[in-house]
Amino acid sequence: MIKVLNVLTDTNIGGAGRLLVHYLRNFDRSRFEVYVCLPKGSLLAPEVEAVGYSVIETEYGRDKTFEAAAVRELCRIIKEIKPHIVHSHASLSARIAACLCGIKSRMYTRHCAYDLPPSATSFPKKQITGAVNNCLSTAIIAVADAAAKNLTDTGVDPKKITVIQNGVEQLPTISDEEKTALKKSLGINEGDTVLIINARLTAVKGHSYLFHAFAGVCSAHPGTKLIVLGTGEEEKELKLLASSLGIADKVVFTGFVNDVAPYINISDINVNFSWGTETSSLAISEAMTLGVPTVASDFGGNPGMVTDGVNGLLVPNKNVAALEKTLTALISDPARIAELGEGARRTYGERFTSAAMTRKLEAVYEKEYELRYKQK
Repeated sequence: MIKVLNVLTDTNIGGAGRLLVHYLRNFDRSRFEVYVCLPKGSLLAPEVEAVGYSVIETEYGRDKTFEAAAVRELCRIIKEIKPHIVHSHASLSARIAACLCGIKSRMYTRHCAYDLPPSATSFPKKQITGAVNNCLSTAIIAVADAAAKNLTDTGVDPKKITVIQNGVEQLPTISDEEKTALKKSLGINEGDTVLIINARLTAVKGHSYLFHAFAGVCSAHPGTKLIVLGTGEEEKELKLLASSLGIADKVVFTGFVNDVAPYINISDINVNFSWGTETSSLAISEAMTLGVPTVASDFGGNPGMVTDGVNGLLVPNKNVAALEKTLTALISDPARIAELGEGARRTYGERFTSAAMTRKLEAVYEKEYELRYKQK
C-alpha cells in the first residue's frame, strides 16, 4: 500500500481543490492510502469528506505558499502519518517539510500557466528558482504543456515533469422541466441563446473583454443571455461595467454555486477568455461532458483543449472585435453549434475523463515508489 499525503492551502474551492476531489473519487483504494491536509474552515473539506476521505486540518499556511509555522506543523503531521509520497498543490511549505522529514518522494502539481517576466527566465533568478524546485521536488505534474513550459523556462529539469491534463466527472443532465424552471428563475426566455462563463471574477479571466464583445453580440442577437458563474474581487466592477454597456438585463450573475451542472445544461456556448493564467480548464472539460462547445482565447493551455473548428473555436486573447465576430457568427448558425458540441462530447470521452486522469497520476505515484523505495 502506497501512502500519499496531499497538501492544499486554499480556504476556498479553486481549480486545484476541484481537481483533487476528482482524483479522490477514482483512486484505487486497494493500492493507495490517501490523506488530505487542508486549512481549518476550508470550503473544500466537506467535498473531500463526501467522497469518503477524512481531512487533516492545519492551523497555519492558510492561502499561503510559505509560512514558517506551517513548515513546523506539517513536519509533525508527516512524522505521524509517515507517507511514502508528499504531494503538494502550491504549498512550498509542504515540500520543505517533506524534505526536512526525509521523505524520499516529494511531488507538486503546477496548476497555472502565465506570461513570465523576463527576469524569471534569465540569470540569476532562473538558476535560483530552478535549483530550489529541482532540490525540493523529485517529480512534478504539469496540467498542460503551457504549465510545463513555464517550469522549464524557469530552470526546472524537464525529466522531472509529467504532463497530465485535467479530467472531470461526467456532469448529469437535467430534465426539460428542470431546464425550463431554471431559465425562468434566471430571467431567460425559451428560445434565447445562452452563453456561460465559469471562472473566478478576476481580471486575468477576461470577463471585461467578454462584456465589451457581448454588448456587440446583443445588438445583432437581442435574444441572447450570458450566465456568469462565480465570485471574485472584480464582481462589483463587472456589474458596473454591464450597466454602463447597457447589457445589465442580459447578464446573469449567479455568485458562487456548488453545482454548476444545471447551468451548463441550459447553456449553448461556453466561453473562456483568459489572458493571464490558464492551463487545462476544468470549466471547458465540464462543458464538454454535456456537449457544449467552447469559444476560447488562444492563451495558455486552451489550444491544447480546444481544437479550432472541431470542438470549439479559438480567438486571439484580448481581441474584443474577434470575439464579438466569432460569437455573432456562431449564434447565427445553430447547426454549427450542434456540430461543435458533438465534437466536444467526443473529445471529453477520448481525453478528459477523471478516471483516465487518475490512472495517469497513479502511474506516476507507482513509478516514484518503485524508484525511491524499492531500488537497492
